[in-house]
Amino acid sequence: MKLNKRLIIRIPKRICLVILSLMVFWSSCGESLAKESMAEQPRELVFVLDGSQSMQNADAQLGAAEFIRELTASLPTNYRVGMVVYQEEAVMHLPVGSSYDDMHAALSEVRYMRYGNAGIGMAEALKLFQNGQAQKKVIMISDGEIMMKTEEQTEESSNLFTKSVAEAKAGGVTVDVLALGEKIEEGETVYPAAAATGGTLYELENGECLKDFAGEYLFHELGVPARPIGKMAGTTGELQIELPDCLMERAGIILTGVQQNENLTVNCEADRLEVLKGSHYTVIRLENPRSQKVVIQMQSEMPMEVDAYLTAEYEVTLASSHTYDSDTQQAKIRIGLENAENRNLLDGHLSKEGMLILVNGEESRYEAEDGQILLSRQVTEDETLELELVFQDNFGIYFGNSVIDEEILVPVVEEKEPIDWFFWTVIACFVAALLILIIFAAKKRKRISPRKKMIDDSKMFLAERSFGGTDFYGKLQVYVIHNKEDIDFPPESINLFARCNRDVITLEWILDTCNIPLHLKGADRILIRPDDDKSIVIKNSSKATVMKGRELLIRGRSYHLYYHEKVTFIFDQEDAEIEVHYKDLKPNER
Repeated sequence: MKLNKRLIIRIPKRICLVILSLMVFWSSCGESLAKESMAEQPRELVFVLDGSQSMQNADAQLGAAEFIRELTASLPTNYRVGMVVYQEEAVMHLPVGSSYDDMHAALSEVRYMRYGNAGIGMAEALKLFQNGQAQKKVIMISDGEIMMKTEEQTEESSNLFTKSVAEAKAGGVTVDVLALGEKIEEGETVYPAAAATGGTLYELENGECLKDFAGEYLFHELGVPARPIGKMAGTTGELQIELPDCLMERAGIILTGVQQNENLTVNCEADRLEVLKGSHYTVIRLENPRSQKVVIQMQSEMPMEVDAYLTAEYEVTLASSHTYDSDTQQAKIRIGLENAENRNLLDGHLSKEGMLILVNGEESRYEAEDGQILLSRQVTEDETLELELVFQDNFGIYFGNSVIDEEILVPVVEEKEPIDWFFWTVIACFVAALLILIIFAAKKRKRISPRKKMIDDSKMFLAERSFGGTDFYGKLQVYVIHNKEDIDFPPESINLFARCNRDVITLEWILDTCNIPLHLKGADRILIRPDDDKSIVIKNSSKATVMKGRELLIRGRSYHLYYHEKVTFIFDQEDAEIEVHYKDLKPNER
């Protein structure tokens, strides 16, 4: 290639010039060659080239070397390539990670001679793989035959080949076989390696076909995304290319097809430009392009048939944030995208095309606003959302994490209810009336002598001392709180007023009257009599425990029980507990 002086001088200034031929321009919105964005994980690819004598007939024009050069020049940066060339032994090794220049120089020295030991070629190729996490592929180019000097050596090579293919399958390495020439029907061949590892067998007439096959293999078999950007036919012309944006780390312009490109200029702005060329390809690599317009010119003495494609590589960093509206329960989520230079990727083509947003695996509508992705989601409780960006343009490869989690914490907000003035007015009136009643009751209580709690022991019950002139008032409500048999007894009631003609009653009498069949030892020694202030007097002469509220009534002492007070009898030996409530009678009960 003849380089123009302006190219050499202006590369450091990010101005790159190279000359090419007339073209029929295709719109940059052309049909996609790769429907989905290529995976960003690292990939390792090893070429295995049959260098035996029989390849001279199948590849007289050394099309295999041209094919390997074109793929090496065109592959994205997440591919690392190596190569093995075999004859009777492996005569050439290039480790995975070799540069285009290394591959080009090695292929220039390839000569087809001697026998073909495919077994050693495949075995040595598997040794070159390095990254256990990378996707791995072997591209084997051969006329198909495994042939050594003797039958024993041929069988040994075939056995080693079969063993190596099995190892490739076990290690997740796929093998594509590019078979040149007429297919061999007898003897030992390399064809089965493709089917055994999940690869593909391609049958090509000869090595010359590989020159036209390179683009198809690159875009369809390897799935490298690329957008058609034009064609060239004739002996002279110009190709004007409009890049989608200037936010990519690397751009590649691939010209594939018959061409004579010694006189070539490229006019563009980029941090670095590199031109790689062969008889059937030219690859222009741009690092950090600074202008969207690229002009390629070429002159040729023979007609050319060239297809032009664009590829691009982006570095992506994601950041997310959100706000939450408690009234609508809507979370507004913002996602920012930046490249390696902290430039906003939404300033480029992604603001209009080439991207889907998945929220927890489901596609979500979004808008580009203020240089960020904006989407809304109804969130009613705390939730962690998985936000995934799916890039769908037909030329870009995106490196970096495309998934980010956003934790939405729903704040606890106390609902403010409207003031119900009618309700609060009623409550206020009720409180006022209650206060009046309390005040009135307090004044009345002052006029009443204080209640007696414990009676002097000198005041004996009627059974011990004659007593009369006092009647029972009110009623007793009896509850069996607990008994040994866990029988549920319904509450019972005894009307003492005008129905009890006794001066003294016992707890035993109360239980019998209420038909409560509990035989409690000492119940007949718990005595109850009326007093002149409408209270009843209780005296416990049994071993039962008697409680008035939280107050323990001492055995042998007498205690008053007034209206709406209660007394509890606990019989430990019988495991029983009885509650007796002393109530006033309602008017309709008298």
